[in-house]
Amino acid sequence: MAEPSVLTVIPVLNEELHLDRCLRSIRSQTLPRDQHRVLVLDGGSTDGTREIALQHVRESISGEGPVVELLDNPGVHVPHARNLALKKVDNESHMFEIIGHAWVPPEHLENRLADLQEAEAEIGRSIGSMGTKIIPEVTGGSWGESSIEALLSSPLGGSGQFARFKGRSIAESPAFCLHRVEAIQDVNGWDERWVVGQDRDLNLRIAKAGWPVMRSDASYLHMAKRRSFSSLWGMGHRYGYWRARQASVSVTRLRARELLPWIGLLAVICGFAISSEVEGSNQISFLLIVAYVSIAFLVGSFEAIRFRRLSLLLGVPLGLVILHISFSLGLLRGGLKQRPPANERVKSANH
Repeated sequence: MAEPSVLTVIPVLNEELHLDRCLRSIRSQTLPRDQHRVLVLDGGSTDGTREIALQHVRESISGEGPVVELLDNPGVHVPHARNLALKKVDNESHMFEIIGHAWVPPEHLENRLADLQEAEAEIGRSIGSMGTKIIPEVTGGSWGESSIEALLSSPLGGSGQFARFKGRSIAESPAFCLHRVEAIQDVNGWDERWVVGQDRDLNLRIAKAGWPVMRSDASYLHMAKRRSFSSLWGMGHRYGYWRARQASVSVTRLRARELLPWIGLLAVICGFAISSEVEGSNQISFLLIVAYVSIAFLVGSFEAIRFRRLSLLLGVPLGLVILHISFSLGLLRGGLKQRPPANERVKSANH
C-alpha cells in the first residue's frame, strides 16, 4: 500500500504580515519531501505577498522540504483557490487546508497522518476529513488582541472552529482539515457561492455522502486572529451574512443558538411593549438583560483566570456583545439578500 501524501493548499490575498511565518512552518515539516507538495494560490495581492511566496518557491527548489509552487487564483476567494488546487492534484492522497495567517509545529503533518491511519484502522474505513485543534498564540498582545483571542475560544464566542476539545471524535465543523482527495472529488469540491463558511459546507456534504468527518488533538495550529474590536465587528457581520445566505439554501445550516440574540432582543422588546397590559412583563425583560450581562461577565471571569489577565474581565464581555450584535445584523442583512459586506481582514477582497 502506497504511503499517504499531502498537498498543502494555501489561498492568500494580501498576507504580507504573516505568510513568511506560515510558509516556513510548512516547509519545516518532518514529512518526507516525496510525500509533500505545497501550492500557494494568490487572489491578486497588492502588497508584498507574491514576493514572499516567490522567495519560498526559489528556496524550495534546492531545499530539503517540500516543493513550493505559486499559482494565480482568478476567482480571488478561498473556495476558488481550493478548487483550482484540486485540479492540480498529482497522485496525492490528501489535501491539507491552511491559510496564510496560520502556522503549525514541525511534526504537524506527520503526526496527523499517523493519527489518521490509526483512526481508520479502528473504524475499518477511510475518513473523509480530519480537523485539528486551534490553540491561542499567547503573544501577550494588547488588551483588545488578548480579549479577542480569549473570547473566540470561549463557549459563547467561538464556533466549532475554535472549540476546546480533547481526543478524537466525530465533528460537524472541524478546523483546518486533512481531507482525503477522493472524498472531496466525491462531492465535487468546494461550493464557490460561499465566500465564508465554505469549509463547513464542504464537511457537511462529505458527511452526507457517507464519509466520516472527525477532529483530533494529535497536533494543533496557531492562527493570527483579529487585532481590534472594529475588525471583530467586521468579522461577525461578514460571518452572519454568509451564514444567512447558506441558510437560504438549506435552513439546517443555521444553528439554533445563532438566533438567540434576536430571540432575546424580541423577548425584551415585547416585555416592555406589553408592560401596561401584562403585569410583571417588564420585570421579565429586565431579568433577561441582567441574565445576559451576568453570563457575559461570568465568561469574562473564566477567561481572565484561564489567561491570568485581569483586563479580560471587561474585554471578553465587551467583545461578546460586539460579536453577537454584528453577527445578528449580518444574519439580517443576508436574509434580506443585500450586497455582501467587505472582508474586514483584507480590505481589497471586497469584490
